[in-house]
Amino acid sequence: MQVLTNPSQIKDLKETRNPNLLYLPPEFKAETGIERNSSYTLQKEFTVEGKATFENKPSKVSVSPAKNGKSSFSWQGNKYDLDPEKCIKGNHNIQLGEVKVIEHPLAWMLAFGLYADFSLEEASLPTFDYCDRVYMEGAKANLKQVGNRKPIFVSSPFALVWEKGYCILEPEDHDKLIIDHQVSYPGETVGNSRIEMEFNSETFSFFGDARTTAFRNKKDAENFYQIGLAGGLKDYPFTLENVLLLDEDKIYNPREKFLDAKSGYNYEFLCHEIIDIVSWLRFAEEEYEGRFVGRMTTFLFDHHKQIDIAQFVCNRENLEKNGISILS
Repeated sequence: MQVLTNPSQIKDLKETRNPNLLYLPPEFKAETGIERNSSYTLQKEFTVEGKATFENKPSKVSVSPAKNGKSSFSWQGNKYDLDPEKCIKGNHNIQLGEVKVIEHPLAWMLAFGLYADFSLEEASLPTFDYCDRVYMEGAKANLKQVGNRKPIFVSSPFALVWEKGYCILEPEDHDKLIIDHQVSYPGETVGNSRIEMEFNSETFSFFGDARTTAFRNKKDAENFYQIGLAGGLKDYPFTLENVLLLDEDKIYNPREKFLDAKSGYNYEFLCHEIIDIVSWLRFAEEEYEGRFVGRMTTFLFDHHKQIDIAQFVCNRENLEKNGISILS
């Protein structure tokens, strides 16, 4: 990956983006009572159940109040705090030590300023029919404030650029986290869609149940659809309830909730993209003990690239070598 700090180079990246921006419809939000400058933990433990994503076995996940003001994931007696240096690039997910598919709960914690401990029966977290809704329901009337959550932000704009894709971080003169994300897929279903939104607990409480996506060519998608109608795969917990299946010009199992009545556009794909791409910021928040604010602009930003940038941003020496720091 290449680090860019020159404003003209960053400007050049932005000028290649799709000029047609999508925005979340205003009704895609819900009141949460969360104070953005406060941090929270749970009052008491709760348990969620599902099929572990890679093991395809029934599994329980216990979510409990964070100890010592830090979050962690545990499996078979091994406990991992949110240190990106402990991340592993394996299957398409964010893996921390031996614990896999942590990106969804990370996004939930990021949105709510929440610190929690996760204990797993299997090494991978389940892929739920409603993604992060199970965590949000377990946390209802179950949160307590534990301190202030100071804003943290980058001292100056920079971009990390890979062979394909990039992520730009910039400070902003406001107290918000703004996401500008673009995807690139064949056909018209998703295409080169670009969305800009403020990421916070109110918007996340609406779209946090957007399903994991499966984009396939038409032949494979049709095959997957028939498998889904027959009950799903035998060796992987794929069903038409926990995965959003689409091809170049068709969504096979849309949910009406994500349909914008005015435009006819279904936002579920892009909403799950947001869940995936913001999750790495939780590593930075735990490292610098704050709430990340500013603007993040992304393109082709997959889970392995998110591990790269988490390791870069959480390494003060890396930042200093490039004239960058995290301020509060």
